[in-house]
Amino acid sequence: MNEVYLNKVLIYLHQELPDYQQHIKVTNGKFIITISDMANFQRTYEDLYRAIVNNINRIRNRDIDLEFTVKSENQERDFTILK
Repeated sequence: MNEVYLNKVLIYLHQELPDYQQHIKVTNGKFIITISDMANFQRTYEDLYRAIVNNINRIRNRDIDLEFTVKSENQERDFTILK
């Protein structure tokens, strides 16, 4: 069941964040967003965090806690949005 729900959320995020559509995947029950090393990691992380939280908060009935990892080749940061 979690996989079905995670795939629905993934499709929703792809629609709401088209610039990152190719970069967002679900792996082992966790959303992985891979960004370029050329980008300013901190700024990109903050922008993605705000956008993801705002979009996920629009989902009224969340089934599970959602875990996210934003990573580049040299850095990685995690966050969780609670049910």
